[in-house]
Amino acid sequence: MRGGIAREDVHYRIGPLTTYADAAELERKFRKAGSGERIVYAIGPGVTSGVPAAALARRWQAQGLCHLARRRDPGGAGWQYFIEKRPNAAVSAIAPSQGCSIAGRPEEQLLAVLARVAGPLPSLDLLAERARLPHRQAADYRLRLLVQGGFIKIRREGVNRFVEILKTGDSL
Repeated sequence: MRGGIAREDVHYRIGPLTTYADAAELERKFRKAGSGERIVYAIGPGVTSGVPAAALARRWQAQGLCHLARRRDPGGAGWQYFIEKRPNAAVSAIAPSQGCSIAGRPEEQLLAVLARVAGPLPSLDLLAERARLPHRQAADYRLRLLVQGGFIKIRREGVNRFVEILKTGDSL
């Protein structure tokens, strides 16, 4: 009898190993960053497009606000994915609290869903499903952006949360 494992019989699958920055924190750092400053938004072997931090970085790149790049992680975890802020980037284009339009953005979809809600605010899972967002964290992030932008106000009554629409996306 021989010991060991025959390689043909063994199949392994390693899940996602990439660690991402919190999207809200990433946005704060980007607003404060100077021209040419680099901000790491992910560390690992690869970036998944549906993750809020990665989606945010790609949207800023599409708007011409930054350049995306990567370099080998000195810690040996694969790659460091970073944002390099471009000179004269229009930071107000990403700051909902400064009154930018949400037209065509996921926040607009979520605001439309919230406008149809009668009664207590549904769960984040249900909000994500109704607004066609990838997951509950995306709904939570977009909800916080709407609050910061002055579009909605959330009030608590006991265990329930209720939303008040302060302005629509059209009212800018």
